[in-house]
Amino acid sequence: MTRRISTRTVTAAVMVPLMLAPVACTTLPSNSDPQAVSSYAPVPEVEDLPGPDDGQAPDLMLRDFYVAATHPGNNRQAAKEFLTSEAQDSWLDGDSTKILDRIDINATSAVGGDTLTYVVRGTIVGQLGTGGVFQPDSTPYQEEIELVRHGDGWRIDSLPDGVVLDRADFQSTYQARNLYFLDPNRNFLVPDRRWIYSQQENIGFSLISLLGWGPQDLMADAADSAFPETNGVKTSVDDDGTFTVELTGVAEMTTGEREALAAQIIWTLAEADIRGPYRILADGVAITDEGREDWTVSDVEDYAPTGEQRSLTQAVQDGAILSVADGVAETIPGWTAQNIAWASTSARTGRIAAVTNDGDDRQELKVGQPGGEPTTLADARNLTRPSWTGDGRSLYAVADGLRVMKYVSSGSDSQMQRIRVNASSLDSLDIDDARISEFNVTRDGTRAVVLINRRMFIVPIIEESDSAGTTVRLGQPTEIGQRLGDTVQDADWREDGSLLVGTNDQDAPVWTVTSDGSEAAQLSSRNVTPSVIRVAAAGSTLYILDDRAVMELDLESSDTRFWREVSSLQGSRAIPIVPN
Repeated sequence: MTRRISTRTVTAAVMVPLMLAPVACTTLPSNSDPQAVSSYAPVPEVEDLPGPDDGQAPDLMLRDFYVAATHPGNNRQAAKEFLTSEAQDSWLDGDSTKILDRIDINATSAVGGDTLTYVVRGTIVGQLGTGGVFQPDSTPYQEEIELVRHGDGWRIDSLPDGVVLDRADFQSTYQARNLYFLDPNRNFLVPDRRWIYSQQENIGFSLISLLGWGPQDLMADAADSAFPETNGVKTSVDDDGTFTVELTGVAEMTTGEREALAAQIIWTLAEADIRGPYRILADGVAITDEGREDWTVSDVEDYAPTGEQRSLTQAVQDGAILSVADGVAETIPGWTAQNIAWASTSARTGRIAAVTNDGDDRQELKVGQPGGEPTTLADARNLTRPSWTGDGRSLYAVADGLRVMKYVSSGSDSQMQRIRVNASSLDSLDIDDARISEFNVTRDGTRAVVLINRRMFIVPIIEESDSAGTTVRLGQPTEIGQRLGDTVQDADWREDGSLLVGTNDQDAPVWTVTSDGSEAAQLSSRNVTPSVIRVAAAGSTLYILDDRAVMELDLESSDTRFWREVSSLQGSRAIPIVPN
């Protein structure tokens, strides 16, 4: 049996391959950074990439240069073939990687002499950072490229440092994949979306390498990893498809920590369509005490990134919470039957968190079981829709558009303790009269989508402990969905980590947006009457409240052209509730 092998040692700051096998190994410098293409994986072939043609028109040669620049192998040697020797020596391709919506090329003069200058324009939609992290952007790009005659053709003699990629070329040569880390309590997997160069022998080598480096910088304080701080990693693939990960430095880990580590590895590979089977070894032997070497996703099913299956089970209508089941909607008796503005339900505990109107231009945040006695947690002039974490223990809401509040269970179903939240990081946005209208936390509790003045941001949630107890700090916000502008009305997390977004745009009221802001897709607007003020996602079925009714769209249906009214709520306007 033959085996493709890659080896790497991962420390807190350095990754250096262990040269244990002659196949699929290269030496990395000690100050190397994690990259979206594994530096130790076999270098892909480049025969299909364009090269300079002496008979080629200069503008077409320049376009071929940008296509060749998508290939990062051998320090972008394919792209450097289009440069003069002087430009090859001076071009710092690693300075940055900018992704443009499109690349427009215009000459500043007619072709006539031995030099020619082109102006390259576009809009930067993002930059590809260290480790394949997409950093959304929306700024104009304009630079000049100077060409000189080279025999019967042209070569690039002067260009700005860094790499520029056309978005279409980028998406055809890179794949978005999730690395999976852990929440601070190590109960949930936390997705960390990266863009991986796809034309590698096996992207699994790169995924495990990046996994060993830990979460991206923005999530470094919010997420955790079971990979020990100092460890060695060797990966290989057998002819039968078995993907082996051999680790060192795990001798002191507990059984639970080793299982969490296995979950990170297996779900990262499985969600990237690397089907296994998976073999995880520690110092050459099984990673677990019971001697299990081979793993499947069923062995770590408790860590499944999607969690429990979600469905529409409740709705708020005319101030009451309804139970929705089998095509019938009925009022839930008790405290939930009156004065309800909006609400959310924990799938794990069944508790309802509701914002109620008290009749004096004030609202109250109440928590309790259906049919029980609720506890009032807060009151304010206005309160956002509350948001539960997946374990049903933590609850978030925002008072008066300014004060982010977190409550944690402290015993009984209705008793919750308030935790101080430091939201000063949002001040860096420098938005005039900023008001938060939505704060929707992920199932794992490490991030939230925050709507500020109808613009959409992703914010890490960082838990900190000191002598005074536990506090929460919001990390650096990142704006996503810039093309939606300030039209966003509501957003809900989907199981794949993307967002369902409702807007007041008359032509494009419903969107899906990826969590890293790299992609935004308009959904059908057939049978939708803007504005879309509430959204909820349950697997492949999406729900919205538009200007007329509660509508649903099943993305797995044979006909996804039309939104249809939810049968149990037909003829009425109601806010859909999908328990988290």
